[in-house]
Amino acid sequence: MTHLPTDSGDPAERWAQLGADSAATLEAIEVRIVDLELIDPVRTSRGEHRRRPVVLVRLSGTDRGVPVEGWGECAALVDRTYDAEDLESSFAILAETLGPALLAAASATPLPTLAGFGALRSWVRDAPLAFAALEMAVADLHLRSIRTSLADWLEVGPGPVPAGAVVGEFQDVTGLLERVNALVDQGYPRVKMKISRGADAEPIAAVRQAHPSLFLQADANQDYHETDIDHLSSLDRYELACLEQPFPRDDLAAHARLAERVATPICLDESLDSPESVVRALEMGACSVVCVKPARLGGIGSALQVVRQCRASSVPLWMGGMFETGFARAANVVVGAASGTDWPGDLSPAASYLRPDLTAAAPEIDPENPARVVPSRAPGIGPAFDEALVDRLTSRVVRLEAAPDSGFGAG
Repeated sequence: MTHLPTDSGDPAERWAQLGADSAATLEAIEVRIVDLELIDPVRTSRGEHRRRPVVLVRLSGTDRGVPVEGWGECAALVDRTYDAEDLESSFAILAETLGPALLAAASATPLPTLAGFGALRSWVRDAPLAFAALEMAVADLHLRSIRTSLADWLEVGPGPVPAGAVVGEFQDVTGLLERVNALVDQGYPRVKMKISRGADAEPIAAVRQAHPSLFLQADANQDYHETDIDHLSSLDRYELACLEQPFPRDDLAAHARLAERVATPICLDESLDSPESVVRALEMGACSVVCVKPARLGGIGSALQVVRQCRASSVPLWMGGMFETGFARAANVVVGAASGTDWPGDLSPAASYLRPDLTAAAPEIDPENPARVVPSRAPGIGPAFDEALVDRLTSRVVRLEAAPDSGFGAG
């Protein structure tokens, strides 16, 4: 029997209740790297990206004698350009610290609720991406064991969620306009452009001239310095929805000074790696728009806390993306639906940018508008992985198994 949470009116509280009726115990944890490619290279101020290797976590156990499993996905990239973690460090943390700790705790006693699982965060304060992946796997196992989707657990309605599109930097304006025109023709209500020092005003002006009413954002990926404030002020003329992360992630003071000078709303992304960091940034006036990335914030639970904070303060938010597979992107769609935001997020189907996507089923798209995604109703966090494809594309795997003497072991 499926036990839905008591309606608290708060998705963050409903999330914390997940697993309260669970009797699941763990037998093994797998941590693996799966090698994927980006369909189109993504150019930003920090370089060009063609590959997207992904760390996956799989939990295996039993619930009242029935085999169960849960999957999690880590958003870490191959380098530390945007986060303190990279693919290798996240893999190591999951295989050597978080995985063994969870296996030791849940091999003889039931898997903790999501609220109880949060205690493991103290082990890895500086590794939100790894923690988010394991949190996702725990939640997926709980949801699959009661045959309930994340959307149903969080009481998300059936309505579709608006998705925005992202375009990298182009070497020429003609190519940029061709790409933006195609996205607008496909029905995307928002386009986010990557910009950098020396490559901002001209491309923004071209897109704005071609699409005067387009919901247009500019993402600087930390490429500017405080000495660029006068120049960034000149971008006000293009009436951007927001300017995202112009300065380094640890320089909130510079963002606050920029926000005092410009009319364009300032949005933070890389600077926001916990609910506490969001509160600090808003109190300092470093931003007036929040990019919610569950993985970067430390998991879905943290993201739902940020949604609650923004709602209480009437702060606009939107769902960001990290080139996830369709599994993790489905979770982002549900969090976006739970947030109630009207800002389109980075929620386009994974198959539009990854080769291949790893999920067995494509996301459901609004038949009236292909740029609107319907929350997944598949049991678990999202649509199931194509496990044969995952196995074929796995380049490395570590398996941890419960040991009868110590509670955990590695194999």
